[in-house]
Amino acid sequence: MICCLFTPIHYLQSIAIPKENWSFVLYGGIFTTTDLIPIVFRQKTDYRESYIGSIGVSRPLDYRIRWFDFLWETNVTKHFGEMNHWEANSFYIVKINRIFDSPISFSLGEGMSLASENPKLENKAKGYYLESGLQRDAIESRALLNYMMVEVSSYLPFERKTEIFLRVHHRSGIFGLYCPPDPNCGSNFVSYGFRTTF
Repeated sequence: MICCLFTPIHYLQSIAIPKENWSFVLYGGIFTTTDLIPIVFRQKTDYRESYIGSIGVSRPLDYRIRWFDFLWETNVTKHFGEMNHWEANSFYIVKINRIFDSPISFSLGEGMSLASENPKLENKAKGYYLESGLQRDAIESRALLNYMMVEVSSYLPFERKTEIFLRVHHRSGIFGLYCPPDPNCGSNFVSYGFRTTF
């Protein structure tokens, strides 16, 4: 009887899961002037000729809460095209894995991003722009910003160790916290890649 009383409490606590192997992550993307919310919810994008290539590693943490898995990832990113600098990102990930027993997963990542210089496409002078209209305040970005990613991924049908994914690679000033005054500084890259366990 006593064990039955404690059973609900057990299920409310974090569930320990075995640690798995490291994963290798590789992806590339293209810069868009569109903000994060319109990209995610309206799939609207206005691209520029600036690109990234990223290589990194990730590893699951040793616990989960209900449907949520937790991971950690770090990557090194090279910019080329209109920007030409390096970037390092390290962040935690919350992942809903294999939704409704399908190969599809959804992830959100949050952490820090450090660029080797102030990325020039994250800055904007005062003036009028055809794509966005009047820019009343100049935007001056910073090398160190918040990092966030939104990702949809799918396991390959013929094996369960490799995922392909679509990721929004997002650097953000968090409404003036990193680069006051607000308007926002930061950048978005619509990216495609894969992750495989080794």
